[in-house]
Amino acid sequence: MEAHITKENAEKVQERVARIQQLKEALMEESQLEYNKAEERRRQLKEDHGRLIQQEVEKMERDLAQENLPRDLLVLTRERQVLVLQIEALRAEAQQAEKDLQDQYDRHRAELHCLREESLQVFRVFRQVGEEQRKISEGRYRSVLLEAVQDAIYLSAQNQQLQAENKQL
Repeated sequence: MEAHITKENAEKVQERVARIQQLKEALMEESQLEYNKAEERRRQLKEDHGRLIQQEVEKMERDLAQENLPRDLLVLTRERQVLVLQIEALRAEAQQAEKDLQDQYDRHRAELHCLREESLQVFRVFRQVGEEQRKISEGRYRSVLLEAVQDAIYLSAQNQQLQAENKQL
């Protein structure tokens, strides 16, 4: 019975350790997927901004070809517009990257908390199994010791009886 309890508890611990490993692998896969999605969003945002800036540059070139305004003033105005667009694009990309990082950090933190709790639970079960095994062993040793003391008392009584019989003989 004791061996069955120990084996059953050991199996529980092994199942929990396997569960922790599965959670760890799932976390790694999910993190990679989230990273890939965030990277794709930033790439798409950068492409969109690049197209917008390219359209603005082309508009500037068309306007320069058509306008009769002083060329330097028109170039400066259009260059300023392109620079403003580039700055806005960089800000938006930086904000998206910061948001992605914060989301990923929050997710990792929550998942790490869950994994830590699961690990602590496994260690509690492991400690409980060890404690149960210690109690079982202690009980077994106590019963063996009690039997040995009882045997010693019985043998001592038998020895005294035999000695008394020997004296009578």
